[in-house]
Amino acid sequence: MVPATEGWYNAPPPPPAFHWLDVLAEGRFDDVATQLFDFPMAAPLVANRLSLLDQVTCPHCWNVFAPAESLWVSEHPDLIGDAKLGDIHAVRFLPSRFSPEGDAIDSEGYRATRLACPNCHLEVPRPLFQLPAIFYSILGAPACGKSYFLASMTWQLRQMLPKRFKVTLHDADASANARLHAYEEQQFLNADPDALVSIAKTETQGDMYDQVQMGDHSITLPRPFLFTLQPTATHPNHARAKAMSRVICLYDNAGESFLPGTDSVTSPVTRHLAHSACLFFCFDPTQDPRFRRACEGKSDDPQMKPRNARLQREASVRQDTILLEAISRVRRHAGLREDEQHQGPMVIVVTKWDSWKELLPDVSNAEPYFDRDEHSVRTLDSDRIRETSSAVEALLQEFCPEIVAAAQGFARELVFIPVSATGVSPEVDDATGSLGIRPCNIHPYWVEVPLLYALSTWTRGLIGAQYRIPKKQSSTEDTDA
Repeated sequence: MVPATEGWYNAPPPPPAFHWLDVLAEGRFDDVATQLFDFPMAAPLVANRLSLLDQVTCPHCWNVFAPAESLWVSEHPDLIGDAKLGDIHAVRFLPSRFSPEGDAIDSEGYRATRLACPNCHLEVPRPLFQLPAIFYSILGAPACGKSYFLASMTWQLRQMLPKRFKVTLHDADASANARLHAYEEQQFLNADPDALVSIAKTETQGDMYDQVQMGDHSITLPRPFLFTLQPTATHPNHARAKAMSRVICLYDNAGESFLPGTDSVTSPVTRHLAHSACLFFCFDPTQDPRFRRACEGKSDDPQMKPRNARLQREASVRQDTILLEAISRVRRHAGLREDEQHQGPMVIVVTKWDSWKELLPDVSNAEPYFDRDEHSVRTLDSDRIRETSSAVEALLQEFCPEIVAAAQGFARELVFIPVSATGVSPEVDDATGSLGIRPCNIHPYWVEVPLLYALSTWTRGLIGAQYRIPKKQSSTEDTDA
């Protein structure tokens, strides 16, 4: 079998362009010298203008607004106390004066460089004004391995994408990704690689959320992880980099946020589900007693040992209940009927593969990619991923058919992908009794596959995918990916 070699990148048409200068020329602002949107102070006044999107979607409250409606964040130290964000935040303002470099001037004469949503007043990074955004949601039960999966996935993508796929993955906002940086450093850049470590569970409040005053009540909004995804100079679609590049907004809520009854007007922290291009539901086999019984004598993972009670971090709600609650929220906020399938795809990410891999001994955890001498860019082996998906789906159908039924009844496009965020089972800390991983033993596999598959299948142009065809076949088939 050989992979098809033509047509594996199919670039979508470029998004409509919008020029910051054009809006300013309409007379929306006064006292304007030369309006350049994103040049440093010492830059000369050049004619090469940055093009902006017609509309921007706030990654915090999902309000859609034109760039001309955006607020700016004051820089003067005395301009503190925003009406919606509180006393410790800088005042947001709609500018009337600009510097020669195109930055707004606040009321005390300081040049402002940061932008904010006109609805929630939270900061919106500049890449979101220039590149189309893709929203992805990761959900699952408490202690299902979401945070480990997320940290391993982003770390692997940072290493793999530039080298193998000729695509860069950068932080669109380093401050928004600070928690993720800590996760990555703990697992992959730890100063003491032999010490047992564990990632703190995602909480329902804290630095992953923002409080905003809306009218007479305060609401809690999620703080997503933000990345830019752009082709390098050696990518097949580099000539269309402006059309191909994206901002990824990745949401990771605490599992408790998906418990029934937690979605409210004052805490709409999971309403990103209705805006997501793809939903990633993390299913943890170690939390299912049927899987644990099947793994008796086949797994050394302490999470797979027979037990009469849940582990400390596990929830008292079944995983299918959380999936059904998430599906219900998507239907409610997207306006779908109960018998209507969602048009967006869903990936069932089956975590902790290393703990249950003996249940599928014929499924290899080798990388599902094509590397060919005549192509400098790696591509996904779509057949292999689909074959693995079928095997995992059959396994879930045997042990927990309610998960498969819920997913099939909701998503028209559905795939099951196993992952191991660590590649090794956790150890019990003798001093505390808690579970931990030694960073020196971490070797993830397949953690990057769910996102790469979503990009190659439903956001075409950046990540290529191929499938195998018989050698005797004379014509080369197109994957349209």
